[in-house]
Amino acid sequence: MIPEPANNSVPRATLSNGVNVANFSSPHTFTFTDGTVLGACHPDRANWLMLISEEIESPGIKGTTDIELTFAMSEDVRQALDGLQKIEGIDIIVIPLPVMLAMTAAGMPLGKCRSIRMADRITKAVHTDRWCKS
Repeated sequence: MIPEPANNSVPRATLSNGVNVANFSSPHTFTFTDGTVLGACHPDRANWLMLISEEIESPGIKGTTDIELTFAMSEDVRQALDGLQKIEGIDIIVIPLPVMLAMTAAGMPLGKCRSIRMADRITKAVHTDRWCKS
């Protein structure tokens, strides 16, 4: 278990459509189609909120290894998600798809949590009005 980092701030931004977004754990920025940039989380926060991964290996093609990957949430991740859900003024909590899958597997409601939907593969622009919830 990694201790809670000293620099544990949650980057936030308001999109042109008035939606307030927060970056749960990504160490990368998100640029939206309206030009808004949601900042990256500090690397310490990103590491603190990593999922627990389990890999099951099997023989792959031409000597490679195939991996069946599953994720589970630590208590730190669960508590951080619960805490952000309660903050007024945050409309959408941007989470990675594996976090969404782990939430679903754990029977947790998504609440404000959503994953991004890319608008453009080349520029990597993210939709301001389209969000993934499965």
